[in-house]
Amino acid sequence: MHNIMNITMALIVCIAFTLSSDSIAQNDKAQTNKERVLSLQEAIAIAQNNDDWLVKSKLSELRLLDLSRGALALPDPTISIGLLNLPTDGFAFNQEAMTQFKVGISQILPRGNTLTLQEKHYQTTAAEQPFQRADRSLNVALQTSILWLDAYRDSANYELVQDAKPLFDQLNDIVGASYTSFVGNAKQQDIIRAELELVRLEDRLFRLDSDRRVAKTKLSQFLSNQSQAVNAGYDNSNGYAHSRLADVVLPQSLVPVMQQEQRAISWLQQSSVQSKYAMLATHPVVSAIEQRILASTIEIDIAKQALQPQYAVNASYALRDDTSAAMGGNSRADFLSIGVNVSLPLFSSTRQDAHISASTHALAVMRTDKRLLLQELFAGLNSVYEQFIGAEKRAKVYEQKILPQLSQLSQTALNAYTNDTGSFADVVTAKIMELDAQASLINITIEKRKALAHIHYYLAHSIKPTGTAHHE
Repeated sequence: MHNIMNITMALIVCIAFTLSSDSIAQNDKAQTNKERVLSLQEAIAIAQNNDDWLVKSKLSELRLLDLSRGALALPDPTISIGLLNLPTDGFAFNQEAMTQFKVGISQILPRGNTLTLQEKHYQTTAAEQPFQRADRSLNVALQTSILWLDAYRDSANYELVQDAKPLFDQLNDIVGASYTSFVGNAKQQDIIRAELELVRLEDRLFRLDSDRRVAKTKLSQFLSNQSQAVNAGYDNSNGYAHSRLADVVLPQSLVPVMQQEQRAISWLQQSSVQSKYAMLATHPVVSAIEQRILASTIEIDIAKQALQPQYAVNASYALRDDTSAAMGGNSRADFLSIGVNVSLPLFSSTRQDAHISASTHALAVMRTDKRLLLQELFAGLNSVYEQFIGAEKRAKVYEQKILPQLSQLSQTALNAYTNDTGSFADVVTAKIMELDAQASLINITIEKRKALAHIHYYLAHSIKPTGTAHHE
């Protein structure tokens, strides 16, 4: 009977060690036709297509371009019509020589090159929007990747514990059978410990199930935009409704790391500080602020135009009637008047100088913002690179040392227990440690992928994809 117990426990060992030490690749499971596997790239594409901010940015660009087309138009001319010098003793139009019917027109001319500069300012401001959209797309891809990886991590941990639960069930059954048959060294505390670990495993499953549902709900903010502006030409047919998120199935394993990301890591390993700054200086968010700086320089030029005199031209035609027959019926000539008005900026110089100074300070602020932004991007890139290197080192330690040693420890504890030289507590502790280590490897791998997602945000604009993948 004791040999039977040993054989049974040995079978359990075989079952236990069929669990892969690389718990990122989960066991293959049949999917129903209703289940839809949502890959990371598909989630990013849906999130970018569902982003109303991109629609708003495009509309803002079109608005500014429309304004630039109308910026060169002159102000509307002014027409005046008047009856001048009409005598009040008889109100006769031909009584006095100075009585006139006058029609005039005047046109104000802008100061200096104000209209041309305003057109350029609108165009420069509009040119900022494509850079903002490029940065927004990278940001949406980053945020979607983080939320998708969180959901994948929670789902992978749930599946890991779910797959380990039958082993603890069998351990519980065998300890109970050994205790009731008085065979082996099973004790009452072993039964209690086995039942306690099962309850704790159930609680762990409940927590992980809640975590993965919460992660999917957070991901829904990018996947289920039902208010998409259809008139803007965006197709939302690939979007996910909130009610479908519970049915979304994540892949059973992470896709290999793309060569684009490997090239980015290799470049970071070899690049200097100057090279990193030069690369980050071409990032869309930096290009956007450079466009704002250009627009600000044009604003200074527009402010300087206020120092130029403003001209206005006018012309009028005055119609006079001939004298009456009683006065001889003499013909009277009509009057044509032409004039030019010029404003003299004598009393507004203080206001105009203040406007120029304010615009100059605004330009200095934007240039400072650019330097601060570059410093922030540089620090962020170095930070996520160090996170990636640290996670990669930890993953190798778990894969090459910790998991194999814990697997050996678990088998040794189980063999000692079956030979009546060890305790059941050691067996359970070893199994829990192995399970925790596998979960830690999942978390480390996700941490590494998150670091890659951040690196992709910083460098994707300059390191183009090659379409090939590199396996980890």
